[in-house]
Amino acid sequence: MERQREDSPLLSIVIATRNRIPYAISAIQSILEIQDTRLELVVQDNSDSRGLEAFVKDNLRDGRLRYQYTQSPLSFVGNFNAAVEMATGEYVCVIGDDDGVNPEILDAAAWAKSNSVDCLAIKTMVGYLWQGTGVSSTLFTKIVGGTLSIWDFRGFIMEANAEDEMQKFVRNGAASYLDLDLPKLYHGLVHRRCLQAIHRKTGAFFGGLSPDIFASLAIACVAGRVVTTDYPLTIPGACAVSGSVLEGSLKRHSRKLEDAPHLRHRGYYQWCELVPRVYTVETLWADSGINALLAMGRNDLVRQLNRPKLAAYCILANSGVTRAVLRDLFKGMLAEHENQALGLVRLIWCLITGPGLKFASRVWNRLLLITGKRSVRNIDGLESMTDVTHALVGYLNQGGLRFNQELPRVTN
Repeated sequence: MERQREDSPLLSIVIATRNRIPYAISAIQSILEIQDTRLELVVQDNSDSRGLEAFVKDNLRDGRLRYQYTQSPLSFVGNFNAAVEMATGEYVCVIGDDDGVNPEILDAAAWAKSNSVDCLAIKTMVGYLWQGTGVSSTLFTKIVGGTLSIWDFRGFIMEANAEDEMQKFVRNGAASYLDLDLPKLYHGLVHRRCLQAIHRKTGAFFGGLSPDIFASLAIACVAGRVVTTDYPLTIPGACAVSGSVLEGSLKRHSRKLEDAPHLRHRGYYQWCELVPRVYTVETLWADSGINALLAMGRNDLVRQLNRPKLAAYCILANSGVTRAVLRDLFKGMLAEHENQALGLVRLIWCLITGPGLKFASRVWNRLLLITGKRSVRNIDGLESMTDVTHALVGYLNQGGLRFNQELPRVTN
């Protein structure tokens, strides 16, 4: 990451992309349509072909775009590290190559700067499903490609205590971090001084196998003022090869850790010994979060990890993993001279009171949606991220909503 200059942009939007050229082009076009000199767009491309590079050279003449093509294969985390390294903005926001942003994100960055905010985390209340994802409808949702969904949001800005949220993270089995008020770099704004502090401590901006979760916990270790909002400043997208879609398909794939695509081009990787050695969403997230805490020297938090609750999450969410999860759970307890009978009791309790109740809560929220007790606005027929951005802006304008005018400020 370059040293900040007096003329540095206020905000760097950072995209790390690989082999998703049509989506990346759409994201780039939608962001560069924002006519604001405070913006910098950084694109790090590690695709097998140079199609995106050719498009950028032939079609884009915008000094706010910083594009780099790296031919040698990079790991998922390596691509993200190379991307953030290029950013020069005072604040940095990482999004996916199938995502977009609300132009008001620049107003949010200005607000964060004037209020000495280190991190503005965004709770996702909008989402765009690209055409052709192959995602099937369920009992509770009717899936239609090309649709922007906008859920009810309060429009709050709320102070968060990063230390308290890290405590919740480990005591909840290092799972469901998105339900916590942790800092976010992925779909969040983070001051560059936090990223530089992480780099000085660990030698990189990202580690683990999931860069967004690693960054979340690492930033929590160094950030001062952390604020969350549910105002839609970014637009998460889901295409046929999105992480959200592919992670959902893990249930149909091998559970062997060595088969995880996150390990490609990574070389030797030290999996956290506290996490069951199975390939699931839950274990990948837990490993990355715990590795972040270890890298930042927060061994005190790691020692509080609720391993029975992590095991419960894995067992409830995935078929065919129970034996391996239990094996690693009790093997770890034996190595730590912990009472295995007590561990079994804790696991059963977690299955009943932890993830089980959380699952019931999600089912209830789905029922509220289909019965109209909780509303969602769907805007169909959108074919590009530019269309999606215009649709979101139009919806907000119609409701008279703006980030810097209408939001109630809520503090703890």
